[in-house]
Amino acid sequence: MGSLPAQLDSPEKAMAFAVDTAGEFLDGMVPGCEADPYRAQWYVRPIIDRLGGIPALAPVRRGDWSTLRSRDTFRLRAGRSLAEADIDAALGYAEEAVRAGDALVRRHRTDPGLRLQVGIPTPFVIGFIAFEARMLVWRRGFPYYRPIADATVREIVRIQEALRDNVVFQLELAAETLLCAGTPAVLRQGPATAAGRAIARLVARAPHDSRFGVHLCYGSLDDKPVVRPRSTAPVVALANAIARHWPAGRRLEFVHLPIGDGTQAPVRPRYYAPLARLELPATTRVIAGLAHPEQPLAQARQALAAAESAYGGRLDVAAPCGLGRYATVDRARSAVAHAVALAEADPDPTRDSGGE
Repeated sequence: MGSLPAQLDSPEKAMAFAVDTAGEFLDGMVPGCEADPYRAQWYVRPIIDRLGGIPALAPVRRGDWSTLRSRDTFRLRAGRSLAEADIDAALGYAEEAVRAGDALVRRHRTDPGLRLQVGIPTPFVIGFIAFEARMLVWRRGFPYYRPIADATVREIVRIQEALRDNVVFQLELAAETLLCAGTPAVLRQGPATAAGRAIARLVARAPHDSRFGVHLCYGSLDDKPVVRPRSTAPVVALANAIARHWPAGRRLEFVHLPIGDGTQAPVRPRYYAPLARLELPATTRVIAGLAHPEQPLAQARQALAAAESAYGGRLDVAAPCGLGRYATVDRARSAVAHAVALAEADPDPTRDSGGE
């Protein structure tokens, strides 16, 4: 899920890592990592850096990116608009995906059927990181959100036209997930519904029959989530809202839920109980993000069993967050190996588990 360690600095290396590490348990999608050392822990940092070069924006503060708060942020200069800026180039999704697509074609010679997984941070994520609270003022003409959303759609269209059926877009919702997790339960439906509708508007503008996955995330730096919710209720509320408003003619291939943080505390069935309220399309794979290499495998199996019991069905498995949160390739490989071990322990041999 999400980013990869900086050492995997080419599409070829990224794809080989996924295929060689997950093996038969790979879900059919491979990443095409950008050759950028910032892409690992701060997967949006290259985008924020490029936004900093736009004349319409003025810096608010500078950071060294050592923490979530220590980052570069901006504001619009008086009388300027983001609509005049080349946001498409700042995002850079299409350029990266087309380069990775060439590597995928070569990979098809030995592994036909693979699709490229292209990570797309939502416009709200980009805006929240670059402009902070200003992004929350959506009703005042969308000065930040709308230009980013328009550019995101254009990039998705370019990628779909280039790669056709060989691409799955992974929408990454770290800011939306954190917002739902930080809202009291009695008020949570509001931000969840707002996020679901925003995602629906974005996806509805994508080409017909394009494929999407949704990656919910609690935002990790140094492999530590920003928050540790007391239950799976926040991600269930957000996933249901997204599914409820999902537009026709676009495929919701999977929803990834971060439901494990690698702690060695006893497994609590009550934590997973809200999974019983998931209401996703029957064709949508639900991925349990609980494969953490620091957690004993026996305990992880208990957690997966509790999650599947609450959900009432089989779950695929993955890491809780992007593999770029791990400082080395070996640690990322351990996370994938942990997921594979969980999949191998499944008594149902017909199960199709996502080992990435």
